[in-house]
Amino acid sequence: MDEADILGDRIAIMAEGELRCCGSSMFLKNRYGAGYNFSLVKTDDCDTDALMAFVQRHIGDATKVLSNVGTEISFQLPLDCSHLFAPMFVELDANLARLGVLSYGISVTTLEEVFIKVAEIGDEHHQHTLQKTKQVPMTATSNDGSSSEGYKLADNAPPSALAMFWVHFHALLLKRVRTAKRDKRVVVFGTVLPIVFLVLGIALLKASSLTRNDPPLVLNTAAYPLRDSTPVPYLCQSDWMCDTASQISSAKPQPFVGINTQNDAAAYPATPPPVVFGVTYANLTTANSYCVHAGEEIFKRGYGKAPNDAAVPGQYGGYVLLGDAKSRSFGYNLAVNTTAVHAAIVHKALLDEALYRTVTANPALKLTCTNQPLPLTDSTKILFTTIVSFTTSVFVVLAFAYFTASIVPYLVHEKHPTHNSKHQQLVSGVSLSAFWLANFAWDLLLYSVPCVFGLLAIYFFDITPFTGRDCSSCAASPFAAIIVVFVLFGFAIVSFCYLLSYLFTDAASSQTYIIMINVLLGTILMTTSVILDIIESTKDINAHLKFIWRLSPLFCVGNSLNQLSIATLRLSIGVLKKDTSAFSTDILGWEVGYLAVEAVLFPIIAIGIDYALSFPKIKAKITKDPQVVDAPYEVDVDVQSEHDRVACGAADKDAVVMNGLRKVYKGGKVGVVSLSLGLPKGECFGYLGINGAGKTSTMKILTGDVLPTSGSATLGGFDIMSQQLEVRRLIGYCPQFDALIDLLTVREHLELFASIKGVPSKRICDTVKDKMDQMNLNDFEDKLAGTLSGGNKRKLSVAIALIGSPPIIFLDEPSTGMDPVSRRFMWDVIADISTRSK
Repeated sequence: MDEADILGDRIAIMAEGELRCCGSSMFLKNRYGAGYNFSLVKTDDCDTDALMAFVQRHIGDATKVLSNVGTEISFQLPLDCSHLFAPMFVELDANLARLGVLSYGISVTTLEEVFIKVAEIGDEHHQHTLQKTKQVPMTATSNDGSSSEGYKLADNAPPSALAMFWVHFHALLLKRVRTAKRDKRVVVFGTVLPIVFLVLGIALLKASSLTRNDPPLVLNTAAYPLRDSTPVPYLCQSDWMCDTASQISSAKPQPFVGINTQNDAAAYPATPPPVVFGVTYANLTTANSYCVHAGEEIFKRGYGKAPNDAAVPGQYGGYVLLGDAKSRSFGYNLAVNTTAVHAAIVHKALLDEALYRTVTANPALKLTCTNQPLPLTDSTKILFTTIVSFTTSVFVVLAFAYFTASIVPYLVHEKHPTHNSKHQQLVSGVSLSAFWLANFAWDLLLYSVPCVFGLLAIYFFDITPFTGRDCSSCAASPFAAIIVVFVLFGFAIVSFCYLLSYLFTDAASSQTYIIMINVLLGTILMTTSVILDIIESTKDINAHLKFIWRLSPLFCVGNSLNQLSIATLRLSIGVLKKDTSAFSTDILGWEVGYLAVEAVLFPIIAIGIDYALSFPKIKAKITKDPQVVDAPYEVDVDVQSEHDRVACGAADKDAVVMNGLRKVYKGGKVGVVSLSLGLPKGECFGYLGINGAGKTSTMKILTGDVLPTSGSATLGGFDIMSQQLEVRRLIGYCPQFDALIDLLTVREHLELFASIKGVPSKRICDTVKDKMDQMNLNDFEDKLAGTLSGGNKRKLSVAIALIGSPPIIFLDEPSTGMDPVSRRFMWDVIADISTRSK
């Protein structure tokens, strides 16, 4: 606004998407100017009514009171009354003491007031541009006798610590439920991906045949592409043998035309091996030249190399049949393509069956040839069982590794330095125990989905090593052990993720890194352990390393499934005694023990770290700021006077007291230098300074977010270092950056913080409505905070600070980012609250 006033040649003002006015700064001020601003600083005993009457007597009824806050009152005077100012100033100077005025000043219309004037004109045409505060008389009461200003915590006895704990727990759990409904990441990483990996892993274990002996294999033409139509060429020296060949079943016998008579055989005289017809044959000992030539012809026929012949598809063998029907003697030579699976056996079985049919005159006779594989050895079974169970365990570990991605990003986002909604909740009164228990309850509830699904899948898929159903070689009570492991794992992995959350500050990157870390601590450790266990020379080393690996909950759950599968085989071969319990240290005892300890120890460590980081008294014992000597500087007389007042104890009963407050950041930067200040109850105190002057640092110290290097401070008489819980009940805080939860609506925010502040449940609805009316947020009550404009976010942040009417309110740049109308609206709200608190 100031830039436009000083630098702009022409200025245009828009509202509701329309251009309302355009012109130079002077033109707009003359056209829409509201008048002069006349401000006076009053004494404590000033008669405000007499002062207002004095101004109206000189200027007239057109005088308007803009504000009357604290020791200052402001009037708006018409532009056309400037000629009346001189007489009024002369009389005012002569009667300053009588009227109770310390000083006064007058200024001309600003461009900001022009902006507001244009907005008011828009409202007159029902454009709803200007926001108005809800004006409530000071004495107004609701039907039940309570103040219409809203529920005041200070006017009511505080509930017991236990009662507040459960109120906070319920409110925070409801917060997690509401945000989860709108967060797809929770659905994908918390339920869908874990269930997919669990199903894949368990189905793989169920379907695996590695550990089972192979069934007998029937050797016939069914393995060939043409199956029963596989062509089988043959050559025979007698009709009797041709009749035999015609009885070949499960194939398609085909007589070989051209060399199928005894006379043809005579055409091929015998030659001494291994040279036959000029061709040298490898491994040829004794062979009839007729048979050798027939083999060549069969080969050529199969590959289409004979003159004018096409290749015969699917041909893998042929016969040369020798025999005499009179003497009932027979023989044959078999030629096969050895690249075909079991070709020699299959073709021999075909012809042997045909010969038996001929000899027995029984065309229905069947001859079956089978291959019976040797059974697996015990060592091979252990190896294969290890491989299959390890693969299944990897899928289970991956399932739960992805589940962790639904836990950590939410926590990291809540404590992000530029967001820090967690600190906002703690400052509002949430105890760390309630905060963590609510998160723990929700994460366990979410974990129960893949956990129960996995247990049901194991049971209904009937994974024998895990269920023990109809299994004499299984460990005793394996399914009970699986249930215990899965339940303890849930407690351990959730709290383990809480520990890891302290390593991250960015929610987006934490999602990727947490998956990588848990995959490393699960699958990589399991792979290393399995390999070391397979190698005989490293078994003992692995046994000792497992005591370290088990510190990872994911290794424990994966190794539990692995060991339970292997235990079934170890029991069957006598390595373990029959009826050994699954809870034995030889099987799952160590894993169950580690998970039980981790389920208790990890949450304690996680909450302990947070206590150390969140409470100044504890944090002061483990951190130390650098010591820096300040350069000499001149102290203003008023500053020194305030310092002396605080030092001598005259300010001890003030609402806010800072005594020598100092903050030095790492690197030696001094944020606050020996600040001594006392603020009495009911005072609206403005704290100004350039960027980096230390304003926000001071507020962070007072709210417990930052630890002071030295000095002390009290709020309502409670020390900020040692009585942080009592301090938090007294304050409302609007931080510099909106500490809002993007996936909660405006109403849900106010309901959450009303519960946190201790507003009774029966009063929450009215209190929330009052605050939405007061901050003009009714039109946005069902909008998510992440979709609000900057101005409405600031109004919501202020509403959160004001809810419950706390005695002390810190507002860090509450109107930042607002347009002049919204900013003036915010001023009116704050001025109204300040006036009511006096």
